Order: sequence, then structure tokens, then C-alpha cells
Amino acid sequence: MVATTRLMILSSLLLGACAAEPRSISTTPAAPTPPASATAARKSIDPLVAVVDGQTLGFDALRAPLVELGGQTALRDAILDQRLKARLKRAGITIATEEIERERALLLQTLVTKSDGSAGDNDRAVELLGQIRLKQGLGATRFDALLARNAGLRALVASAVKLDDDGMANTHDMLHGAKRNARLAVLSSLADAERFARDAQTADFTALAVERSLDESAVRGGLLAPISRRDPSYPEPLRAALFATAVGAISTPMLDGARFYVVRVESETAADAISPAQSREYCERMLRISRERLLMDALARELASLEGVTIFDRAFDAPPRAR
Repeated sequence: MVATTRLMILSSLLLGACAAEPRSISTTPAAPTPPASATAARKSIDPLVAVVDGQTLGFDALRAPLVELGGQTALRDAILDQRLKARLKRAGITIATEEIERERALLLQTLVTKSDGSAGDNDRAVELLGQIRLKQGLGATRFDALLARNAGLRALVASAVKLDDDGMANTHDMLHGAKRNARLAVLSSLADAERFARDAQTADFTALAVERSLDESAVRGGLLAPISRRDPSYPEPLRAALFATAVGAISTPMLDGARFYVVRVESETAADAISPAQSREYCERMLRISRERLLMDALARELASLEGVTIFDRAFDAPPRAR
């Protein structure tokens, strides 16, 4: 599918360093039996959660649905955090409170910083972050753990981050260059792409994209977010077709691997007047954050791997598929 991740999307900052969400966590039927003492202790203790109409409600009654609701994610995060702590210790790195607070400040800055690098309204940033935490179910415990996790991952990858002229040029273009709005259709064969482009000359491109496109944007009639000429989060053949096609026109089919693109250019927003020299400091900061994020995501996936993990509790198996 066509990538839609942009350089400064908050979700990549907020969630990218969480344990990679597994499609499922499986355990082997031959997993070793847990110690008998641990099993007996768990069965003999049922912490009180509430009293309902005079009747006690223990944690055991809630455990299974809670694990089903978010157990796999919590387990992955715990595995990641345990291994991250060990990796930091081996590297001789200690994460101070100031570094964790810096992660929170980075999230707030990302929410409201303007494209010229000037600061936005901090109160508005706090409000937006609260809304995102509510939507993502990030209470105090998980949010604090996320900030500490990000700080640790960032410290481990810091020395590997490299900034270059090409990256700086791409970042400036994404922030200040011309952008095109377009609709996209992705087809599996040249014949299908040519038929789509031909039909789109007389029929509604939006309706055809919904009906025929293989891309995730099909549900929006193929509508994409504004794209700059040098935005590396989109395939180069797509950007080439987008900027080689006149506004209002439909492109010829463009091959990219085993699929073909057809685009209709809706409009263009001109570049602003900010020069690379004027935006250099901000572009450096955003490029560093972007490249840190890529390395942090890769390290998080490595640390959250189930390789070497034995899961005793079958409640953490993936839920059965609906029949």
C-alpha cells in the first residue's frame, strides 16, 4: 500500500516506540510447566476489586477479560521494557528524569510547532495531547512508561543518527516546497490501469477508485494527503507521475514493482517564501527526530521479539477467530 506516514505526524512519535503491535502472540503447546508454588499462590489470592450490592467482586473475575482486552500489548511492552533496561545497563546509560521530561516536551512541541519552527500555543498542545491519550487509552501508568521507553530507545540510537544534505533538502521541500493534492488508483496489471485511465476520462475518478483501486485510499475515493516533490514517504514513481501531470489531468499508468499507479491531480499549493538557510535549524531538528524514530522503531521491534520468551499463561494466546 502507498505509505501515508508524514515526517511530523504525532502518532509516529507517540506510538512508534511502543512494542510493535503483534497480529497475535502464540505459545507452543509444549511450553514448560510453571513452578507449582507460583500457580498455587495465584489461586489462593483473589484481590478485592469492588463490593457490588453487598457481594465481593475479586480480580479473578476480571482477569480473563482484561487480558483479552489488552494483555498481548501489555506483555509485549513488558518484554520490550525488560530487555531495554538490560541493554541500557550494558551500554552504561542511565536515563534521568530530565530526559523523560524532554520526551513529553517533544510531544507537546510536535503538536503545535509551526512549519517555520516557531512555537505554538502550549495550552492547546496540552489539550490535544490529552485528547490523544484518551483516544489511545494511555493512562498515567502506560504514558509514563511510554515516555521512559522512548527516552531509553533514543539514547541508544543517538550515536547512529546521521544528517546529510539530501535529507536536509527533502525536509525543507516537505515543509516549504510546492505540494500537490491528488487522487490515486492502484491496479495490479497494465491492462487494468489502462482501462481505468481510459474510463476515468468520461466517468467519475472518485467512484472508479472506490470500485477498483487496490490501495487503502480507495475508501476515500483515492484521495491522498498533500504530497511534496521530494517526500520520501511516498514511492518515487508515484511522485514522478504526480508532478509530471498537469493540474486537472489524469496520468498515464506508472509502473512500480508489480503494481501500476494512475493519478488525477486535483490542485497545487505553491511553495512558500522561506529559504533553506532560514529553515536550516528547524529542518535539522525535524530530520534528526525522523531518523531517530526509524532507528528507535527498528530497535523496539528487536527488543519486543518473542525469540527467547516462554509464555506459560495461555490467557495471553491470541483470541480465537470468529466463526
